[in-house]
Amino acid sequence: MSKTKLKVAINLDLLKPQSNPEKLLVKIFRWLLSSGRFIFILVEAIVLIAFFTRFKLDYDLNARKETIEEQIPYIETLKPDEILIKQTQLKLATINAFKTNEPDYPQILQQIGNNTPLSVTITSLNLEKTSNKVTVRISAQAQNNNGVITFITKLKEDKHFSNATLSSAGLEEAFIKFTIEATYNIAPGGKNL
Repeated sequence: MSKTKLKVAINLDLLKPQSNPEKLLVKIFRWLLSSGRFIFILVEAIVLIAFFTRFKLDYDLNARKETIEEQIPYIETLKPDEILIKQTQLKLATINAFKTNEPDYPQILQQIGNNTPLSVTITSLNLEKTSNKVTVRISAQAQNNNGVITFITKLKEDKHFSNATLSSAGLEEAFIKFTIEATYNIAPGGKNL
């Protein structure tokens, strides 16, 4: 027996397709039928949702517009009240600004009155505001020197007044006529309502 070798030969060409290749149009069509239909359904669903949402949003917009138009006559009837309230707020702001920026003149007059002796009669009073103080100029008359000295001493001892000085003095018709100048110190920030 002879030994014969059987040779099996397979010719394999990897560069050459074994079958006919599918055309690009066929591949796209097959993809559209398999996966593309889900994308198409999803897009259609989004379009339908947007379509119905548009109707709902239009309905809500019209409902709100009608509600606003129903409120317009009521709001217009409140216009005089609004104008009155704004005027009142402006007046209050003006009063508050005046009160905080201006000295408390009644308090200054009260302090002067508390320090004035009974024997002294004030003939004129001048108050002039400068920054954080008020310059007070008092013209008065007294029957004797004791009233003048007492008045100046009381003003000097008062914590609200500073620089109280006798600027002029004279004798006229049995009265001593004199002028006192002093500075009234304003507390920082003024006063509030």
